[in-house]
Amino acid sequence: MCLILCLSLHAVREKDFSSMQNPSDCPLCPASEFIGSRRRGFTLVELLVVIAIIGVLVGLLLPAVQSAREAARRIQCTNQVKNLGLAMHNHHDSQNKFPYGFSWMEALWSAPVLPYVEETALYDTLVWQEGTIGNWDYNGSPNEAACGTVVSVFRCPSMAVPEHIDNQGIPGRVPTSYRACAGSNIWSDDMSTLSRGGSLVPAGAKALEEHPLNGIFYGDSQTTMGGIKDGTSKTIMIGESYTDPTYVKDGQGMDYWLFGSPQTGGWRIGGLGGTEYSEGLGSTGPRMNSRLDPTIPGTVMEMSFGSYHPAGAIFGFADGSVRFLVEDMDYLVYQGMGSRNGGEVGAE
Repeated sequence: MCLILCLSLHAVREKDFSSMQNPSDCPLCPASEFIGSRRRGFTLVELLVVIAIIGVLVGLLLPAVQSAREAARRIQCTNQVKNLGLAMHNHHDSQNKFPYGFSWMEALWSAPVLPYVEETALYDTLVWQEGTIGNWDYNGSPNEAACGTVVSVFRCPSMAVPEHIDNQGIPGRVPTSYRACAGSNIWSDDMSTLSRGGSLVPAGAKALEEHPLNGIFYGDSQTTMGGIKDGTSKTIMIGESYTDPTYVKDGQGMDYWLFGSPQTGGWRIGGLGGTEYSEGLGSTGPRMNSRLDPTIPGTVMEMSFGSYHPAGAIFGFADGSVRFLVEDMDYLVYQGMGSRNGGEVGAE
């Protein structure tokens, strides 16, 4: 590019000089340069013109290059959500049910699907029995190594956070980009914190610690294909999340993790206990990308789906399809997609 510009500029200059009767007529260079021979090299002004032209071209091309890279990352993310959806279906084929959202043994849904994403060896290292202090609760716990293992299918290439982050006393935990959908009317981790959402929280709102919920995944859920009454093409299984453990509001962070959560320890059906189930589950109750709205309380914000992609997020549906949903889509349609049996009318 530079060579072409320089040759073009040189050609223009030769044409201009050929019409001059007197070298001193040139406004760019002294007449002494023309004595006995043609002028050699370029002047400072000419070089600055070339640099300016190159700068303009770079400025025009850079956004296109960045857009192409983001498009490639979005395609890769779509394929990963597709693979996770297939893993969910393979689990259902093998166990006659979808995996739980989280279990009383502190495991998240991403743990039981490991054999179905070609990670059987990692799955075999997991300790499932609940101990007096748990399997995920502390530095040196039985499953610490597994929680520090990067599995690429769980990470969106656009996610701008490190692969390993120290959290809850556990060094090198691996954040994830994807959470399972617990339903359409869940607005907080705990019943005790529902009121923090203020007027945003509707009557009849649920918390993740309750059982059952109206999505496919929740505490010790055992949902089957037959239990999805709203249509598999209209029911969300998996959604992207804007993962950023450093972003904290009202004491709540956008921290979402793989395989297990030390915070869920002590949970029992009907007995409550534990907290931070949002580390593996999200809801379509809060609007997509709620983190972008400074008026949204932290307890609601952390429940929302979202992504690092502009203007929306990628979701996997119960029929195995994957779609990019824009963040400003009709709210009631979006909310209804989180329910498996609410009878809502969704859009194809």
